[in-house]
Amino acid sequence: MIRAGFFFIILSGLSFCEGKRTTAKTICKTDACKQAANQILSYLDSTVNPCDDFYKFACGGFIDSAEIDNDKAENSSFSQVDSKVDEQLKVIVSEPPTKDEPPPFRSLKHLFSLCMDEKKLDARGVGPALNIIKGAGGWPVLGNWKRKNWNILDTYIRLRKFMVGEDSLFQIYVEVDMKNNSRRIIQVDQASLGLPQELFVEGPSNAMVKEYFSLMVDVAVMLGADRKTAMKQLRSSLYFEIELAKIMTVKEKRRDFNRMYNLYKLSDMTAELGWNWGSLFQRILPESMSLKRDELINVVEVEYLKKLKRLMQSHPKEVIANYMMWHAVRNMMTLLTTEMRNRHQNFLNLLMGTNKRQPRWKECLDRVRRLSTVLSSLYVRKFFDKTSKRLASGIVEKIRQETSMLIKEVDWMDQQTRKQAEYKVSKIAQYIGYPDELLDNRKIEELYDGLVLNKNCFFEASFDMARWYDQYNFRKLREAVNQSDWKTHSQVATANAWYSPIENSIMFPAGILQSPFFNAKVPMYVNFAKIGAVVGHEIIHGFDDKGSQFDFRGNLRNWWNRESRDKFNKKKQCMINQYNAFKETQTQLYLNGVNTQGENIADSAGLKLAYRAYKRLKRMEAGLPNLEQYNNDQLFMLSAATLWCSRTRLEMLKLSIMLDTHSPKEFRVKGSFANMPAFGKIFQCELGTPMNPHKKCSVW
Repeated sequence: MIRAGFFFIILSGLSFCEGKRTTAKTICKTDACKQAANQILSYLDSTVNPCDDFYKFACGGFIDSAEIDNDKAENSSFSQVDSKVDEQLKVIVSEPPTKDEPPPFRSLKHLFSLCMDEKKLDARGVGPALNIIKGAGGWPVLGNWKRKNWNILDTYIRLRKFMVGEDSLFQIYVEVDMKNNSRRIIQVDQASLGLPQELFVEGPSNAMVKEYFSLMVDVAVMLGADRKTAMKQLRSSLYFEIELAKIMTVKEKRRDFNRMYNLYKLSDMTAELGWNWGSLFQRILPESMSLKRDELINVVEVEYLKKLKRLMQSHPKEVIANYMMWHAVRNMMTLLTTEMRNRHQNFLNLLMGTNKRQPRWKECLDRVRRLSTVLSSLYVRKFFDKTSKRLASGIVEKIRQETSMLIKEVDWMDQQTRKQAEYKVSKIAQYIGYPDELLDNRKIEELYDGLVLNKNCFFEASFDMARWYDQYNFRKLREAVNQSDWKTHSQVATANAWYSPIENSIMFPAGILQSPFFNAKVPMYVNFAKIGAVVGHEIIHGFDDKGSQFDFRGNLRNWWNRESRDKFNKKKQCMINQYNAFKETQTQLYLNGVNTQGENIADSAGLKLAYRAYKRLKRMEAGLPNLEQYNNDQLFMLSAATLWCSRTRLEMLKLSIMLDTHSPKEFRVKGSFANMPAFGKIFQCELGTPMNPHKKCSVW
């Protein structure tokens, strides 16, 4: 995630801050350094002993003073950069289209304009949704449904063509084959629910399940249902969804990719799992495509589909029809009237602890983000500092080299596995900033060939866009996979970074290559502490419990010696147990060490790699103003910790502990810093203190 041309700076011995070589006592006085120092100072709580709780030491001031906007669930470095990127994108989408712009650019801006016209949306009412409901066979709760000749798969296909609620029973999509990533295959996975599975399995007495049911009834009434009828029929629909949640595979078991790789021939799939899958697939493919006689399908959750068949046989058609159509309505309600959007927002407020709807422009920006390549193209042209791409590449390369050295040093890996791990590191592809094709109008037009959006109505235009993407993805089924294809790496207007195990690649998009993650005018210990740690984090995802299942080509293949894998598992179990023991005080909830293990491994190793890579530079750098009492190693640790300072609403905190694969930010600091022996030395923490425990856990 950072920038490259810093190679020249290192070789020349120059400081980012001053035009001459600095000593340890020199203070950087640039505006960028003052800004970095002011952030640390304002976030700091010096009354806390850093050896007792480094998170409160580094972030206590922020926690006490930071405010959360009424429409947001948290305030953190990530949410702040998200807001900055959103404001930049607002400028782009708000500009009136010009005649000389390529059609995709005009479509983006016109779609945003249609979305912003709330008066027109209110004037149209709920009619557009009622038309889809009727076209899909009707909704029992509205009284426009007929039991005779009603068929589950016919209804699914109709909903798929409308692009609403098509994932209520199972999900069908095209994906790269995990064991042969030169091709794509059709995948079938379990359903997508209206609430987290973990809430549904608690049953109808759960507070949020009750609110969900209230939302169902209110929306049905807005669409014309009788309230008593809606309460009676939709209660049965709710119970069906609860039962569906109970047969779904829990997230902790969805970390083993071999378990989720189950290739079926169409004939075998129909014989074992029921239904005419061949007819279903053929009817949702683009008209120009047909299934092969030997078409292979990956069924991600075999037992789920078997249980689903039995579950549906035990419920009346009316209940299943109500459930399926509710999910279709759930996909449409935020595209309709202000009244319906407000009702949905009231539900979200209870779920996440927010107090009001986002400004309309943010809602509309979220809608047009689906045209991500167009949006990214305009973003990099207008806002991205082109030197960032070059500078980021250099930091990534330094962290990559450090990863290779770390792998050479671990004492639990046999030589053959070690060689393959080193080779995998050397083959990691890196995509930084943006692909050059984003600046080529012809490439953008070719990508969006065939996209035609309704010019007058936002509701219809939204589903025109969704259908185009659905057909586009299905057409890729017959295309050879090009892992370096620019289109796959074109979504860069986002403050995020990620590792792709099936490509063995890391992505650091343009949106994150800015302050506070990176700034070329601050000392290198700040940059390595922030973006460097994120780079290390993403690289190590190739060697966590999930990424390590894939080889250097990105194929699902065991390349580990059994003894080395056993030792790896013992080391990660130490981290699982450690994080399971963390208890968040506001919610009184324990963390889920199994669900978060991959991110915890990456956090711990990413921090270590960034610090080691920085120290290998052997640079004497200037300190930060008004922080003279801290040496540069301590400033590295403070800079790294401030990246995770956060205030989160209680409701959202509960959800994240329950669902997120990342630990709450407090424990991303407490866990990874306490596991790092160098930290205890840097802050002179006695062995046995909370931040320098006797037992430390690490995988890498």
